Amino acid sequence: MDRRSTRHRLTRLGFQVMLIGLFGMLGGSLNGLNLLIVVAAMVLATLFTQWRMSRAMIDSLRIDRRMPAEAFAGKPVRIRYQVNNENRLMPLWLIRLEDGLQRITTSQNENETNSSIGIRSGNTAKRRGHVENGGGFRGTIERLLSNRSGTAEDPGFQRTSTSVGLLMPGQTTSAFYDITTYHRGRYRLGRWHVSTLAPFALSNAYRESIREEDFMDVYPKLLRLQRTWQRLMPSRIGNVSSTAQRQGPSDDVFFGLREYRYGDSPRHIHWRTTARLGEPAVRQFEQQRQYDLCLLVDAWSSSTDDDARKKPIALNANGTSVESDEMAERAISLAASVLVELSQGSHSRVLLVVAGKEIEVVTSGASQAGLRRMLQSLARVQVASHVPLSDAILQASSAVKRLPDMVVMSSRSQTRAVASDAATSLSLKRWKARSQLIWVDVTHKDFSRWAVDGPFHGALSNQ
Repeated sequence: MDRRSTRHRLTRLGFQVMLIGLFGMLGGSLNGLNLLIVVAAMVLATLFTQWRMSRAMIDSLRIDRRMPAEAFAGKPVRIRYQVNNENRLMPLWLIRLEDGLQRITTSQNENETNSSIGIRSGNTAKRRGHVENGGGFRGTIERLLSNRSGTAEDPGFQRTSTSVGLLMPGQTTSAFYDITTYHRGRYRLGRWHVSTLAPFALSNAYRESIREEDFMDVYPKLLRLQRTWQRLMPSRIGNVSSTAQRQGPSDDVFFGLREYRYGDSPRHIHWRTTARLGEPAVRQFEQQRQYDLCLLVDAWSSSTDDDARKKPIALNANGTSVESDEMAERAISLAASVLVELSQGSHSRVLLVVAGKEIEVVTSGASQAGLRRMLQSLARVQVASHVPLSDAILQASSAVKRLPDMVVMSSRSQTRAVASDAATSLSLKRWKARSQLIWVDVTHKDFSRWAVDGPFHGALSNQ
């Protein structure tokens, strides 16, 4: 493990002790007071002992950081550290670990290193979490990330920290903290920074890793879908999707028991209940649907225009205005929620088309790897004031042999989207001629038919 050499910085108490020792040594030499010289030498020896022991403590530490590669916005994530004391004789105490979390923008390169990560001071917010070790120390710290906790030079930088109270010789302990991010995207956890004030708090010895950087994808916030959301999916007869296919009996989910009706299969008779009631009773199953679907996400936002920046385009249930950026995030979250639900217990085929500043087409079956690729695409999409929906529909039609039913998740109405681009109107008409199309405008009150409407966190915020 590459790491930088240990460095030292005197604390305020250390400066005071050093001045006392120097003045005592100078006064004793000028006045010939040997006792004062002895006392001053003992004071300076204490300062030297602080430097030597704190350096040995930091050099004896081995730290291994572990973090998940993915998470969902609005849900806590645990960052864990394995801390090992490689010294077999000396215990370690008062160990502090600091980290830097930064959201990567399009102008940044993942391979670049930021010297400010991990050691830069930031305004601390409210903290919660736990720190455990076998020595009996338990601490509590918490960190909820906020845009306001960054610095003026780098607003996207977040500082996190945890600590270990006591680490016996040869012992390995675990320290962790929980963070909750409220904005999707790609995050970089920079170089960790370890320090200690032990044994006398006269100096702060610290060390920083060099090449250790980890990345984490934060997926869009999941919304709580309504129980009847599947009925809103493309269907023609009896709320059964035109592209849905019946699965085998083994894929059906047991729903309950009912009385026997003419035409029921004898294989579904529940003989125990029949014997108890004296009348035939059959098992009732709920058929799982299998969709062949194209999900188009229109990441449009009028607030990226200079003449319409931060312009409210909708109202919440309580009557307060909602900015267009938040409505675009709501459309992205709704798409992510539908994708997660479709991936559970079914073999649906979904074609995801994400239209923002760039257009990305992702195909997926029933695999978790395909779902992960889709969520990553939604996590990294950038909203735009001009979204070429016609190009997105063209790429979607080129990716499939037969046009599936389409569901559009958008932060604007279909009328507004068609009015902004004549080619979009023609593309939608061609798709409607061969398959079904449903336009979901999340700014409309019909959004409540899909998901539970509530406070939406479009940025990092405190709780």
